Amino acid sequence: MFASTKAKKGIHNTRIRKGATLIAALTSITLLATGCGASGSSSAAPAPGKDKKYSDFAFTSWNYGEDAARALLEEEVAGFTDGKGIKAKFSAYPFAEYRNQILLRARTGDIDGAAQLDIADLQSLAQSGKLVNLSAYVPGSDYTDASLKTGQYEGKQYGLPWYTGSIGLVTNTALLKQAGFDKPPTTIKEFEQVLKSVAALGDKYVPYALATKPEQVKDFFPWFKTFGSKIVEGDTIAVNDEGAVKALTWLKSLYDQNLIRLNVGRPEARTLFSQEQTAFFDDASMVRGTVKKQATNPELVNATTPMARPVVAQGDKPQSLAWGSLLVVFDKGAAETSADFAHFMSSDIDTSLKRYKALGSSPTTNKAIQDPTYSADPYSATWQKAVTDTADPNPLWKFTNYGQMEAKLASHIQAALIGEASPKDALDAAAKEMQDLVGK
Repeated sequence: MFASTKAKKGIHNTRIRKGATLIAALTSITLLATGCGASGSSSAAPAPGKDKKYSDFAFTSWNYGEDAARALLEEEVAGFTDGKGIKAKFSAYPFAEYRNQILLRARTGDIDGAAQLDIADLQSLAQSGKLVNLSAYVPGSDYTDASLKTGQYEGKQYGLPWYTGSIGLVTNTALLKQAGFDKPPTTIKEFEQVLKSVAALGDKYVPYALATKPEQVKDFFPWFKTFGSKIVEGDTIAVNDEGAVKALTWLKSLYDQNLIRLNVGRPEARTLFSQEQTAFFDDASMVRGTVKKQATNPELVNATTPMARPVVAQGDKPQSLAWGSLLVVFDKGAAETSADFAHFMSSDIDTSLKRYKALGSSPTTNKAIQDPTYSADPYSATWQKAVTDTADPNPLWKFTNYGQMEAKLASHIQAALIGEASPKDALDAAAKEMQDLVGK
């Protein structure tokens, strides 16, 4: 799964092929997003209500393709369909392919019903003109203001907030103790010291399972900001500023010391953590649910702890990424039933708290967040304070071509990690290529 020094050449070739495929896919998506229905027009909002005639409908979700979430999702959907004499037809794509598939199917009109959507992709999909405006479901909904904003585009509610949160660092406190530390590190210097101590425990350990695959390049952004990078200033791409160069230089030093590895994605990082072979990785708050499902050691979930990202100097702001999932409805097929389904899944208190207890995903309504089931949980309270309170959106989301920009940045970051280019040269090249995409 992971690269040894001797295998770098083979990995490099694979990286190039995968990078080319990813760039080609993202290019087609960008053309799609900018070329079909750029006005963001949509059908009229369906009217919420209890007396309508329901129909069978489709539901597309990346969670349905994950073993840890599938059974719960089927149970949640049954909470809506049972007693109505209707069925939901499920379909799924892996998360890494999901955006591509959803956008392409929207363009061809080959998708209907409801779908899960990363908040990062709302703008691109709304511009297709294929989404139903769900604004009629907002009045009296009790959604938090912050979660509602994640589903809005040009003043319309195209997505209902299913779960929200942030992506931050997670640690295994039991493994930290094995390495000689009683608490998570708070500074970069301490973090590197812990990584070296974990590495000394044995070759099977990946001290920090940083997601280095191109599709997870956004996990580099909090580190860039930790070292002071702006990443974007207005419409100027700044991924080659002093802070970014310092960050990538430091991350390359971790790679050179075998403290991080190539070819690690989010699923591989989760597996490593569940197998107790890594001390740190980045994920959303719902990772605790994944650990419960995957870990063979039942005590691991108790050692799974969110932590503030280490800072360069005490007093700096710890960095993390805002994240969340929406439910959108396409204007084809059983749109009204799908809209009521999306409203039920995102606002029913019992359903959202059950999802929180099973997977750790944060609910989006005020009543659910204030319920003791959520508010009295120390894990959730720590995550809120250590990660979510300082989370910022991905700075590239403001650009329609953000996916293509990320692909170019990922390619140059990989080149720097394996020594094909210096961090400064790699980021200069990335900034130029990304800047060329601004406004296109």
